[in-house]
Amino acid sequence: MVGILTAAGICMFALSISLLNRRAVRKKQKIYLEEKFGTVPPDIEFNENIRNYYETFVDTPGVDDITWNDLSMDAVFCRINQCDTSAGEELLYAQLRKGQLSDTEYRQLERKIKAAEKEEDRLDIERELMKIGKYRGSYFIPSYMDALEEYRMKHTWLYQTLQILFFAALIFFFIIPGTVTSTLLCTVFGVNLVLYAVLKMRYEVELQMVGTAVDMLRHGRQLVKKEVVADLYPELKKSLRALQNVTRSVTLLQSQKNGGFSGDVFGILLDYILGVTMWQIVTYNKVIKKLCKDIEDYMIVYRSIGELDMAVSIASFRESVPWYCIPEFQDKKIIDMKEIYHPLLEQPVENSLFLERGCIITGSNASGKSTFIKAVAVCAILAQSIHTCTAGEMKLPKCQVITSMSVKDDLFAGESYFIREIKYLKRILDSLSEEKTTLCVVDEILRGTNTGERIRASMAILKYLYDKNCIAFVATHDRELTELLADEYENYHFSEEIGDEDIYFSYKIQKGPSVSQNAIKLLEFADFPKEIIEKAKEVIG
Repeated sequence: MVGILTAAGICMFALSISLLNRRAVRKKQKIYLEEKFGTVPPDIEFNENIRNYYETFVDTPGVDDITWNDLSMDAVFCRINQCDTSAGEELLYAQLRKGQLSDTEYRQLERKIKAAEKEEDRLDIERELMKIGKYRGSYFIPSYMDALEEYRMKHTWLYQTLQILFFAALIFFFIIPGTVTSTLLCTVFGVNLVLYAVLKMRYEVELQMVGTAVDMLRHGRQLVKKEVVADLYPELKKSLRALQNVTRSVTLLQSQKNGGFSGDVFGILLDYILGVTMWQIVTYNKVIKKLCKDIEDYMIVYRSIGELDMAVSIASFRESVPWYCIPEFQDKKIIDMKEIYHPLLEQPVENSLFLERGCIITGSNASGKSTFIKAVAVCAILAQSIHTCTAGEMKLPKCQVITSMSVKDDLFAGESYFIREIKYLKRILDSLSEEKTTLCVVDEILRGTNTGERIRASMAILKYLYDKNCIAFVATHDRELTELLADEYENYHFSEEIGDEDIYFSYKIQKGPSVSQNAIKLLEFADFPKEIIEKAKEVIG
Protein backbone atom coordinates (compact mmCIF):
# COMPACT_ATOMS: atom_id res chain seq x y z
CA MET A 1 0.00 0.00 0.00
CA VAL A 2 2.84 2.36 0.92
CA GLY A 3 4.55 1.55 -2.39
CA ILE A 4 1.40 2.34 -4.35
CA LEU A 5 0.94 5.66 -2.56
CA THR A 6 4.61 6.52 -3.10
CA ALA A 7 4.37 5.73 -6.82
CA ALA A 8 1.18 7.77 -7.10
CA GLY A 9 2.86 10.68 -5.30
CA ILE A 10 5.84 10.56 -7.66
CA CYS A 11 3.51 10.52 -10.65
CA MET A 12 1.53 13.47 -9.32
CA PHE A 13 4.74 15.38 -8.62
CA ALA A 14 6.07 14.68 -12.13
CA LEU A 15 2.73 15.72 -13.63
CA SER A 16 2.71 18.97 -11.62
CA ILE A 17 6.26 19.81 -12.74
CA SER A 18 5.30 19.09 -16.34
CA LEU A 19 2.23 21.35 -16.13
CA LEU A 20 4.23 24.13 -14.49
CA ASN A 21 6.91 23.88 -17.17
CA ARG A 22 4.31 24.01 -19.93
CA ARG A 23 2.71 27.06 -18.29
CA ALA A 24 6.10 28.77 -18.01
CA VAL A 25 6.94 28.01 -21.65
CA ARG A 26 3.54 29.31 -22.77
CA LYS A 27 4.05 32.51 -20.76
CA LYS A 28 7.51 33.09 -22.25
CA GLN A 29 6.13 32.42 -25.71
CA LYS A 30 3.34 34.97 -25.18
CA ILE A 31 5.84 37.61 -24.05
CA TYR A 32 8.08 36.85 -27.03
CA LEU A 33 5.20 37.14 -29.52
CA GLU A 34 3.94 40.37 -27.94
CA GLU A 35 7.41 41.93 -28.03
CA LYS A 36 8.19 40.71 -31.56
CA PHE A 37 5.15 42.28 -33.22
CA GLY A 38 5.78 45.77 -34.54
CA THR A 39 9.55 45.66 -34.10
CA VAL A 40 12.41 45.66 -36.61
CA PRO A 41 13.44 42.04 -37.29
CA PRO A 42 16.92 40.99 -36.16
CA ASP A 43 19.65 41.45 -38.75
CA ILE A 44 20.14 37.93 -40.15
CA GLU A 45 21.57 36.66 -43.42
CA PHE A 46 19.14 36.04 -46.25
CA ASN A 47 18.30 32.32 -46.58
CA GLU A 48 18.61 31.27 -50.24
CA ASN A 49 16.13 28.41 -49.70
CA ILE A 50 13.33 30.97 -49.31
CA ARG A 51 13.22 31.22 -53.12
CA ASN A 52 12.03 27.62 -53.47
CA TYR A 53 8.28 28.21 -53.73
CA TYR A 54 8.72 31.15 -56.12
CA GLU A 55 11.06 29.23 -58.43
CA THR A 56 8.85 26.13 -58.39
CA PHE A 57 5.30 27.46 -58.71
CA VAL A 58 5.32 31.12 -59.81
CA ASP A 59 5.48 31.38 -63.60
CA THR A 60 3.99 34.85 -64.10
CA PRO A 61 6.48 37.63 -64.93
CA GLY A 62 7.23 39.90 -62.01
CA VAL A 63 10.28 41.69 -60.65
CA ASP A 64 13.27 40.43 -62.63
CA ASP A 65 16.61 39.48 -61.06
CA ILE A 66 18.43 42.65 -62.15
CA THR A 67 15.77 44.92 -60.66
CA TRP A 68 15.58 42.80 -57.51
CA ASN A 69 19.34 43.07 -56.98
CA ASP A 70 19.54 46.75 -57.98
CA LEU A 71 17.03 47.60 -55.26
CA SER A 72 18.57 45.32 -52.58
CA MET A 73 15.22 43.56 -52.31
CA ASP A 74 16.70 40.67 -50.32
CA ALA A 75 17.40 43.23 -47.59
CA VAL A 76 13.90 44.71 -47.98
CA PHE A 77 12.45 41.21 -47.63
CA CYS A 78 14.46 40.67 -44.43
CA ARG A 79 13.19 44.02 -43.11
CA ILE A 80 9.58 42.88 -43.58
CA ASN A 81 10.03 39.24 -42.60
CA GLN A 82 8.70 38.32 -39.14
CA CYS A 83 7.31 34.96 -40.29
CA ASP A 84 7.14 31.99 -37.94
CA THR A 85 7.16 29.33 -40.67
CA SER A 86 9.19 28.51 -43.74
CA ALA A 87 5.94 28.55 -45.75
CA GLY A 88 5.30 32.13 -44.61
CA GLU A 89 8.77 33.23 -45.68
CA GLU A 90 8.45 31.52 -49.06
CA LEU A 91 5.01 33.02 -49.74
CA LEU A 92 6.17 36.49 -48.66
CA TYR A 93 9.17 36.28 -51.00
CA ALA A 94 6.98 35.06 -53.87
CA GLN A 95 4.46 37.83 -53.20
CA LEU A 96 7.18 40.48 -53.43
CA ARG A 97 8.55 38.98 -56.63
CA LYS A 98 5.39 38.28 -58.60
CA GLY A 99 4.05 41.83 -58.49
CA GLN A 100 0.50 42.87 -59.25
CA LEU A 101 -2.70 41.41 -57.81
CA SER A 102 -6.28 41.92 -58.89
CA ASP A 103 -8.52 44.38 -57.06
CA THR A 104 -10.33 41.45 -55.43
CA GLU A 105 -7.03 39.98 -54.25
CA TYR A 106 -6.00 43.33 -52.76
CA ARG A 107 -9.26 43.50 -50.80
CA GLN A 108 -8.78 39.96 -49.53
CA LEU A 109 -5.17 40.66 -48.56
CA GLU A 110 -6.21 43.78 -46.68
CA ARG A 111 -8.82 41.79 -44.73
CA LYS A 112 -6.17 39.25 -43.74
CA ILE A 113 -3.72 41.94 -42.65
CA LYS A 114 -6.37 43.77 -40.59
CA ALA A 115 -7.34 40.50 -38.88
CA ALA A 116 -3.68 39.91 -38.00
CA GLU A 117 -3.57 43.26 -36.21
CA LYS A 118 -5.97 41.96 -33.52
CA GLU A 119 -3.70 40.78 -30.73
CA GLU A 120 -5.85 38.04 -29.22
CA ASP A 121 -6.40 36.24 -32.53
CA ARG A 122 -2.84 36.84 -33.65
CA LEU A 123 -1.26 35.33 -30.54
CA ASP A 124 -3.30 32.13 -30.84
CA ILE A 125 -2.47 31.84 -34.53
CA GLU A 126 1.25 32.50 -34.04
CA ARG A 127 1.51 29.89 -31.29
CA GLU A 128 0.34 27.27 -33.77
CA LEU A 129 2.52 28.68 -36.55
CA MET A 130 5.57 28.44 -34.30
CA LYS A 131 4.91 24.71 -33.91
CA ILE A 132 5.26 24.37 -37.68
CA GLY A 133 8.47 26.35 -37.51
CA LYS A 134 11.32 26.67 -39.98
CA TYR A 135 12.96 23.27 -40.25
CA ARG A 136 15.70 23.19 -42.84
CA GLY A 137 13.93 20.56 -44.91
CA SER A 138 10.59 22.38 -44.82
CA TYR A 139 11.86 24.99 -47.31
CA PHE A 140 12.01 22.24 -49.94
CA ILE A 141 8.40 21.12 -49.59
CA PRO A 142 7.28 22.99 -52.77
CA SER A 143 9.89 21.34 -55.01
CA TYR A 144 9.30 18.02 -53.21
CA MET A 145 5.58 18.18 -53.96
CA ASP A 146 6.23 19.27 -57.52
CA ALA A 147 8.25 16.09 -58.17
CA LEU A 148 6.34 13.81 -55.79
CA GLU A 149 5.88 10.95 -58.27
CA GLU A 150 9.66 10.55 -58.45
CA TYR A 151 9.87 9.84 -54.70
CA ARG A 152 7.74 6.70 -54.72
CA MET A 153 9.64 3.60 -53.61
CA LYS A 154 9.73 0.63 -55.93
CA HIS A 155 8.70 -2.94 -55.00
CA THR A 156 6.01 -1.83 -52.54
CA TRP A 157 4.47 -5.32 -52.76
CA LEU A 158 7.65 -6.74 -51.21
CA TYR A 159 7.51 -4.44 -48.18
CA GLN A 160 3.83 -5.24 -47.64
CA THR A 161 4.61 -8.96 -47.85
CA LEU A 162 7.44 -8.65 -45.31
CA GLN A 163 5.13 -6.71 -43.01
CA ILE A 164 2.51 -9.47 -43.18
CA LEU A 165 5.19 -12.14 -42.64
CA PHE A 166 6.50 -10.38 -39.54
CA PHE A 167 3.10 -10.18 -37.86
CA ALA A 168 2.24 -13.74 -38.93
CA ALA A 169 5.53 -15.03 -37.45
CA LEU A 170 4.89 -13.05 -34.26
CA ILE A 171 1.40 -14.53 -33.89
CA PHE A 172 2.64 -18.08 -34.54
CA PHE A 173 5.41 -17.58 -31.99
CA PHE A 174 2.88 -16.68 -29.28
CA ILE A 175 0.41 -19.42 -30.28
CA ILE A 176 2.97 -22.19 -30.87
CA PRO A 177 6.18 -21.23 -29.07
CA GLY A 178 9.17 -23.32 -30.08
CA THR A 179 12.39 -23.49 -32.01
CA VAL A 180 10.79 -23.37 -35.46
CA THR A 181 8.55 -20.36 -34.78
CA SER A 182 11.29 -18.48 -32.90
CA THR A 183 13.72 -19.13 -35.77
CA LEU A 184 11.11 -17.93 -38.27
CA LEU A 185 10.45 -14.79 -36.20
CA CYS A 186 14.16 -14.02 -35.82
CA THR A 187 14.75 -14.55 -39.53
CA VAL A 188 11.95 -12.20 -40.57
CA PHE A 189 13.03 -9.76 -37.85
CA GLY A 190 16.62 -9.75 -39.15
CA VAL A 191 15.63 -9.42 -42.81
CA ASN A 192 13.25 -6.55 -42.05
CA LEU A 193 15.78 -4.77 -39.86
CA VAL A 194 18.57 -4.98 -42.45
CA LEU A 195 16.24 -3.98 -45.28
CA TYR A 196 14.89 -1.04 -43.27
CA ALA A 197 18.41 0.13 -42.43
CA VAL A 198 19.31 0.04 -46.13
CA LEU A 199 16.11 1.81 -47.18
CA LYS A 200 16.53 4.41 -44.46
CA MET A 201 20.04 5.24 -45.67
CA ARG A 202 18.80 5.49 -49.26
CA TYR A 203 15.55 7.33 -48.55
CA GLU A 204 16.38 9.17 -45.33
CA VAL A 205 15.72 12.62 -46.81
CA GLU A 206 12.46 11.47 -48.38
CA LEU A 207 11.26 9.88 -45.12
CA GLN A 208 12.00 13.08 -43.26
CA MET A 209 10.44 15.25 -45.97
CA VAL A 210 7.14 13.40 -46.03
CA GLY A 211 6.93 13.65 -42.25
CA THR A 212 7.63 17.38 -42.41
CA ALA A 213 5.17 17.88 -45.27
CA VAL A 214 2.31 15.93 -43.68
CA ASP A 215 2.88 17.54 -40.27
CA MET A 216 1.73 20.83 -41.76
CA LEU A 217 -1.70 19.26 -42.30
CA ARG A 218 -2.01 18.49 -38.60
CA HIS A 219 -1.29 22.07 -37.63
CA GLY A 220 -3.57 23.29 -40.41
CA ARG A 221 -6.42 21.38 -38.79
CA GLN A 222 -5.75 23.19 -35.51
CA LEU A 223 -5.56 26.59 -37.22
CA VAL A 224 -8.82 26.15 -39.13
CA LYS A 225 -10.65 25.53 -35.85
CA LYS A 226 -10.23 29.24 -35.16
CA GLU A 227 -13.21 31.16 -36.49
CA VAL A 228 -11.16 34.01 -37.97
CA VAL A 229 -8.97 31.57 -39.95
CA ALA A 230 -11.95 29.55 -41.21
CA ASP A 231 -13.62 32.78 -42.33
CA LEU A 232 -10.58 34.22 -44.15
CA TYR A 233 -9.38 30.94 -45.67
CA PRO A 234 -12.50 28.90 -46.58
CA GLU A 235 -10.52 26.83 -49.10
CA LEU A 236 -8.21 25.65 -46.29
CA LYS A 237 -10.92 23.70 -44.48
CA LYS A 238 -12.15 22.12 -47.71
CA SER A 239 -8.69 20.94 -48.72
CA LEU A 240 -7.89 19.62 -45.24
CA ARG A 241 -11.06 17.54 -45.35
CA ALA A 242 -9.92 16.04 -48.66
CA LEU A 243 -6.58 15.13 -47.04
CA GLN A 244 -7.89 13.83 -43.72
CA ASN A 245 -6.81 10.23 -44.47
CA VAL A 246 -3.24 11.41 -44.87
CA THR A 247 -3.14 13.21 -41.53
CA ARG A 248 -3.90 10.01 -39.59
CA SER A 249 -0.37 8.84 -40.27
CA VAL A 250 1.33 12.08 -39.32
CA THR A 251 2.15 11.38 -35.67
CA LEU A 252 4.29 8.28 -36.20
CA LEU A 253 5.87 9.67 -39.35
CA GLN A 254 6.87 12.74 -37.35
CA SER A 255 8.45 10.55 -34.67
CA GLN A 256 10.94 9.34 -37.26
CA LYS A 257 11.83 12.89 -38.26
CA ASN A 258 12.08 14.20 -34.71
CA GLY A 259 14.04 11.19 -33.47
CA GLY A 260 16.48 11.51 -36.34
CA PHE A 261 17.00 15.25 -35.83
CA SER A 262 17.17 15.40 -32.06
CA GLY A 263 18.85 12.07 -31.25
CA ASP A 264 16.07 11.35 -28.73
CA VAL A 265 16.51 7.76 -27.48
CA PHE A 266 12.76 7.03 -27.42
CA GLY A 267 12.37 8.48 -30.92
CA ILE A 268 15.24 6.39 -32.31
CA LEU A 269 13.94 3.24 -30.57
CA LEU A 270 10.42 3.80 -31.90
CA ASP A 271 11.88 4.47 -35.32
CA TYR A 272 13.53 1.03 -35.50
CA ILE A 273 10.57 -0.79 -33.92
CA LEU A 274 8.36 0.65 -36.65
CA GLY A 275 11.10 -0.12 -39.15
CA VAL A 276 11.20 -3.82 -38.25
CA THR A 277 7.45 -4.01 -38.79
CA MET A 278 7.92 -2.22 -42.14
CA TRP A 279 5.27 0.21 -40.91
CA GLN A 280 7.12 3.37 -41.90
CA ILE A 281 8.04 2.09 -45.36
CA VAL A 282 4.52 0.88 -46.16
CA THR A 283 2.96 4.01 -44.65
CA TYR A 284 5.39 6.23 -46.59
CA ASN A 285 4.29 4.68 -49.86
CA LYS A 286 0.61 4.94 -48.95
CA VAL A 287 1.01 8.61 -48.00
CA ILE A 288 2.90 9.37 -51.22
CA LYS A 289 0.18 7.62 -53.24
CA LYS A 290 -2.56 9.66 -51.53
CA LEU A 291 -0.65 12.91 -51.84
CA CYS A 292 -0.04 12.31 -55.56
CA LYS A 293 -3.82 12.26 -56.03
CA ASP A 294 -4.33 15.41 -53.95
CA ILE A 295 -1.29 17.59 -54.67
CA GLU A 296 -3.53 20.54 -55.54
CA ASP A 297 -5.32 20.31 -52.19
CA TYR A 298 -2.03 19.99 -50.36
CA MET A 299 -0.63 23.11 -52.03
CA ILE A 300 -3.81 25.01 -51.10
CA VAL A 301 -3.10 24.11 -47.47
CA TYR A 302 0.56 25.11 -47.86
CA ARG A 303 -0.32 28.44 -49.49
CA SER A 304 -3.06 29.21 -46.98
CA ILE A 305 -0.77 28.67 -43.99
CA GLY A 306 1.98 30.65 -45.72
CA GLU A 307 -0.39 33.52 -46.53
CA LEU A 308 -1.70 33.54 -42.96
CA ASP A 309 1.86 33.82 -41.65
CA MET A 310 2.68 36.42 -44.30
CA ALA A 311 -0.31 38.56 -43.30
CA VAL A 312 0.93 38.63 -39.70
CA SER A 313 4.37 39.66 -40.93
CA ILE A 314 2.98 42.49 -43.08
CA ALA A 315 0.87 43.73 -40.16
CA SER A 316 4.01 43.72 -37.99
CA PHE A 317 5.95 45.61 -40.68
CA ARG A 318 3.27 48.29 -40.84
CA GLU A 319 3.44 48.69 -37.09
CA SER A 320 7.25 48.89 -37.11
CA VAL A 321 7.77 51.70 -39.63
CA PRO A 322 7.51 55.44 -38.81
CA TRP A 323 4.46 55.75 -41.05
CA TYR A 324 2.86 53.94 -43.97
CA CYS A 325 -0.11 54.19 -46.30
CA ILE A 326 -2.30 51.90 -48.35
CA PRO A 327 -1.72 52.76 -52.03
CA GLU A 328 -4.37 54.11 -54.34
CA PHE A 329 -4.24 52.69 -57.86
CA GLN A 330 -5.43 54.79 -60.78
CA ASP A 331 -5.67 54.41 -64.55
CA LYS A 332 -3.89 57.69 -65.30
CA LYS A 333 -0.15 57.68 -65.94
CA ILE A 334 0.42 59.88 -62.90
CA ILE A 335 2.43 59.32 -59.73
CA ASP A 336 1.56 61.36 -56.66
CA MET A 337 3.70 60.56 -53.62
CA LYS A 338 3.76 62.38 -50.32
CA GLU A 339 6.26 61.88 -47.51
CA ILE A 340 7.85 58.90 -49.22
CA TYR A 341 10.98 57.31 -47.74
CA HIS A 342 13.13 54.19 -48.11
CA PRO A 343 12.11 51.39 -45.71
CA LEU A 344 15.72 50.37 -44.98
CA LEU A 345 16.68 53.75 -43.52
CA GLU A 346 16.61 54.02 -39.72
CA GLN A 347 16.24 57.82 -39.77
CA PRO A 348 14.62 58.54 -43.13
CA VAL A 349 14.09 61.94 -44.73
CA GLU A 350 10.73 62.05 -46.49
CA ASN A 351 10.05 63.66 -49.87
CA SER A 352 6.96 64.50 -51.89
CA LEU A 353 6.57 64.62 -55.65
CA PHE A 354 3.77 64.86 -58.22
CA LEU A 355 4.56 63.64 -61.73
CA GLU A 356 2.52 63.54 -64.94
CA ARG A 357 5.57 62.48 -66.91
CA GLY A 358 9.08 61.21 -66.30
CA CYS A 359 11.72 63.21 -64.49
CA ILE A 360 15.45 63.80 -64.59
CA ILE A 361 17.07 64.20 -61.20
CA THR A 362 20.42 65.91 -60.93
CA GLY A 363 22.57 66.74 -57.96
CA SER A 364 26.05 66.46 -56.57
CA ASN A 365 27.67 63.34 -55.17
CA ALA A 366 26.06 61.78 -52.06
CA SER A 367 23.19 64.28 -52.14
CA GLY A 368 20.44 61.63 -52.18
CA LYS A 369 19.56 61.05 -55.86
CA SER A 370 20.06 57.28 -55.89
CA THR A 371 18.37 56.74 -52.53
CA PHE A 372 15.31 58.67 -53.64
CA ILE A 373 14.79 56.86 -56.94
CA LYS A 374 15.32 53.54 -55.16
CA ALA A 375 12.69 54.56 -52.59
CA VAL A 376 10.21 55.27 -55.39
CA ALA A 377 10.88 51.91 -57.09
CA VAL A 378 10.75 49.94 -53.82
CA CYS A 379 7.49 51.61 -52.79
CA ALA A 380 5.97 50.84 -56.20
CA ILE A 381 6.86 47.16 -55.68
CA LEU A 382 5.55 47.10 -52.09
CA ALA A 383 2.36 48.87 -53.17
CA GLN A 384 1.56 46.18 -55.74
CA SER A 385 2.71 43.18 -53.72
CA ILE A 386 1.87 43.70 -50.04
CA HIS A 387 -0.51 46.68 -50.44
CA THR A 388 1.73 48.81 -48.24
CA CYS A 389 3.88 51.88 -48.94
CA THR A 390 6.41 53.63 -46.73
CA ALA A 391 4.83 56.98 -47.50
CA GLY A 392 2.16 59.31 -46.23
CA GLU A 393 0.24 58.95 -49.48
CA MET A 394 0.89 57.06 -52.71
CA LYS A 395 -1.18 57.22 -55.88
CA LEU A 396 0.11 55.36 -58.92
CA PRO A 397 -0.96 53.23 -61.86
CA LYS A 398 -0.45 49.50 -61.72
CA CYS A 399 2.88 49.10 -63.42
CA GLN A 400 5.88 46.88 -63.94
CA VAL A 401 9.02 48.14 -62.20
CA ILE A 402 12.36 47.73 -63.98
CA THR A 403 15.75 49.28 -63.22
CA SER A 404 19.28 49.79 -64.48
CA MET A 405 21.40 50.86 -61.54
CA SER A 406 24.09 48.63 -60.04
CA VAL A 407 25.81 47.76 -63.31
CA LYS A 408 29.03 45.73 -63.08
CA ASP A 409 31.34 44.34 -65.71
CA ASP A 410 31.47 40.56 -66.17
CA LEU A 411 35.04 39.28 -66.47
CA PHE A 412 33.94 35.67 -67.01
CA ALA A 413 31.65 36.61 -69.90
CA GLY A 414 34.23 39.06 -71.26
CA GLU A 415 31.75 41.95 -71.06
CA SER A 416 32.86 45.47 -70.21
CA TYR A 417 30.89 47.85 -68.00
CA PHE A 418 29.46 49.62 -71.03
CA ILE A 419 28.39 46.39 -72.76
CA ARG A 420 26.60 45.29 -69.59
CA GLU A 421 24.95 48.68 -69.25
CA ILE A 422 23.54 48.75 -72.77
CA LYS A 423 22.21 45.21 -72.24
CA TYR A 424 20.44 46.39 -69.06
CA LEU A 425 18.95 49.34 -70.95
CA LYS A 426 17.94 47.20 -73.93
CA ARG A 427 16.03 44.88 -71.62
CA ILE A 428 14.06 47.93 -70.40
CA LEU A 429 13.18 48.87 -73.98
CA ASP A 430 12.14 45.30 -74.75
CA SER A 431 9.82 45.23 -71.73
CA LEU A 432 7.78 48.26 -72.80
CA SER A 433 4.14 47.65 -73.60
CA GLU A 434 1.19 49.84 -74.50
CA GLU A 435 -1.07 47.61 -72.38
CA LYS A 436 0.96 47.97 -69.19
CA THR A 437 2.62 51.06 -67.74
CA THR A 438 6.32 50.69 -67.03
CA LEU A 439 8.09 52.49 -64.20
CA CYS A 440 11.75 52.47 -65.16
CA VAL A 441 14.49 53.76 -62.88
CA VAL A 442 17.96 54.47 -64.26
CA ASP A 443 20.95 55.65 -62.23
CA GLU A 444 23.74 57.47 -64.09
CA ILE A 445 22.61 56.59 -67.59
CA LEU A 446 25.41 55.43 -69.95
CA ARG A 447 28.19 56.49 -67.62
CA GLY A 448 30.40 53.81 -69.18
CA THR A 449 31.22 55.92 -72.25
CA ASN A 450 32.60 59.36 -73.10
CA THR A 451 30.68 62.55 -72.34
CA GLY A 452 29.73 63.53 -75.91
CA GLU A 453 28.36 60.14 -76.94
CA ARG A 454 26.76 59.63 -73.53
CA ILE A 455 24.70 62.81 -73.81
CA ARG A 456 23.59 62.17 -77.41
CA ALA A 457 22.71 58.52 -76.80
CA SER A 458 21.03 59.26 -73.45
CA MET A 459 18.88 61.95 -75.04
CA ALA A 460 17.78 59.55 -77.79
CA ILE A 461 16.91 56.78 -75.30
CA LEU A 462 14.99 59.11 -73.00
CA LYS A 463 13.03 60.60 -75.90
CA TYR A 464 12.11 57.06 -76.93
CA LEU A 465 10.91 56.27 -73.40
CA TYR A 466 8.88 59.49 -73.30
CA ASP A 467 6.85 58.40 -76.33
CA LYS A 468 5.98 55.05 -74.73
CA ASN A 469 3.67 53.98 -71.92
CA CYS A 470 6.47 54.61 -69.46
CA ILE A 471 7.33 56.79 -66.49
CA ALA A 472 11.11 57.19 -66.26
CA PHE A 473 13.08 58.27 -63.20
CA VAL A 474 16.62 59.09 -64.29
CA ALA A 475 19.44 60.23 -62.00
CA THR A 476 22.39 61.83 -63.77
CA HIS A 477 25.31 64.23 -63.43
CA ASP A 478 24.82 65.40 -67.01
CA ARG A 479 23.08 68.75 -66.64
CA GLU A 480 23.01 69.07 -70.41
CA LEU A 481 20.18 66.52 -70.46
CA THR A 482 17.99 68.78 -68.34
CA GLU A 483 18.15 71.44 -71.08
CA LEU A 484 17.89 69.10 -74.07
CA LEU A 485 14.85 67.28 -72.61
CA ALA A 486 13.11 70.16 -70.83
CA ASP A 487 9.96 69.67 -72.94
CA GLU A 488 9.71 65.96 -72.21
CA TYR A 489 10.91 65.56 -68.61
CA GLU A 490 10.40 67.33 -65.31
CA ASN A 491 13.60 68.54 -63.67
CA TYR A 492 14.37 68.05 -59.98
CA HIS A 493 17.56 68.06 -57.97
CA PHE A 494 19.19 67.44 -54.61
CA SER A 495 21.71 69.89 -53.22
CA GLU A 496 23.97 70.57 -50.26
CA GLU A 497 25.41 73.35 -48.15
CA ILE A 498 29.20 73.52 -48.11
CA GLY A 499 30.96 74.96 -45.08
CA ASP A 500 34.64 75.54 -44.40
CA GLU A 501 35.19 72.16 -42.81
CA ASP A 502 32.14 70.10 -43.63
CA ILE A 503 29.31 69.52 -46.06
CA TYR A 504 25.64 69.27 -45.12
CA PHE A 505 23.02 67.36 -47.15
CA SER A 506 19.34 68.04 -46.61
CA TYR A 507 18.27 65.05 -48.78
CA LYS A 508 15.19 67.06 -49.79
CA ILE A 509 14.16 67.09 -53.44
CA GLN A 510 13.84 70.50 -55.07
CA LYS A 511 12.36 71.80 -58.31
CA GLY A 512 14.65 72.48 -61.26
CA PRO A 513 18.09 71.24 -62.33
CA SER A 514 21.11 71.22 -60.04
CA VAL A 515 23.68 74.02 -60.23
CA SER A 516 26.08 72.83 -57.54
CA GLN A 517 29.25 70.73 -57.62
CA ASN A 518 31.01 69.19 -54.65
CA ALA A 519 33.51 66.60 -55.95
CA ILE A 520 36.59 68.73 -55.27
CA LYS A 521 35.30 69.79 -51.86
CA LEU A 522 34.76 66.15 -50.94
CA LEU A 523 38.36 65.40 -51.95
CA GLU A 524 39.46 68.29 -49.80
CA PHE A 525 37.47 67.09 -46.78
CA ALA A 526 38.97 63.61 -47.31
CA ASP A 527 42.42 65.21 -46.86
CA PHE A 528 43.74 64.58 -50.36
CA PRO A 529 47.19 66.15 -51.09
CA LYS A 530 47.00 69.91 -51.64
CA GLU A 531 48.67 69.74 -55.07
CA ILE A 532 45.82 67.51 -56.30
CA ILE A 533 43.17 69.91 -54.98
CA GLU A 534 44.90 72.99 -56.42
CA LYS A 535 45.42 71.33 -59.80
CA ALA A 536 41.76 70.27 -59.95
CA LYS A 537 40.59 73.80 -59.15
CA GLU A 538 42.99 75.20 -61.72
CA VAL A 539 41.69 72.91 -64.47
CA ILE A 540 38.06 73.72 -63.67
CA GLY A 541 38.73 77.42 -63.28
